[in-house]
Amino acid sequence: MHKWKKNSLFLIILIIVGIIMGIIFANVLNSTDEKMVITKITNYFNNLKEDIPIKYWDNFLTNWRNNVIYLIIIWILGLSIIGLLLNNFLLFFKSFIMGFSIGSIINIYFYKGIVLAFLYIFPSTLINLFIYLIMTYYANDFSWQLFHVLFLKKEYKFDNLIKNYFKLLGLLLIILIISTLLETFLTPFLIKLFSFLITK
Repeated sequence: MHKWKKNSLFLIILIIVGIIMGIIFANVLNSTDEKMVITKITNYFNNLKEDIPIKYWDNFLTNWRNNVIYLIIIWILGLSIIGLLLNNFLLFFKSFIMGFSIGSIINIYFYKGIVLAFLYIFPSTLINLFIYLIMTYYANDFSWQLFHVLFLKKEYKFDNLIKNYFKLLGLLLIILIISTLLETFLTPFLIKLFSFLITK
């Protein structure tokens, strides 16, 4: 239990730091990068406000593919010792991207951006981040057990660990389908409900 709390706390702090760093970075972009970000974000929100038809199925497949690839990369890295370093970075990067998105939206739409940023990340992005958090925790645990066997010469039965590791991947993939459906269908709907806020 102590180990679980310690490792979980580390990953949660990593996420918080990543979000904060992302928000800070969104405020220190050079003019060229800032214009590019502003154009991309305003186009996204304006398209929703103007009710331009959305290719839901194409968006779902694209989002699903990207989310699955990221999850599987973390899972595979957990099968190696180097995953202890890389998986923490991948979780930090996802947190950083979330923070950057929040910071950028608020910079563009000011106080109204707080609501828009919340709608943008709720609930799918938060669910995805939670999925990556869980996967990173167990991937790190698997890598750590592997390190003990290879370098500390400790005996460990990997049969049950590997079986549970596969089960975890299957469960998280199912949850990822749900979050991707929410990202594709619910998020645009919620933003459209508050489209009156989409004014600079």
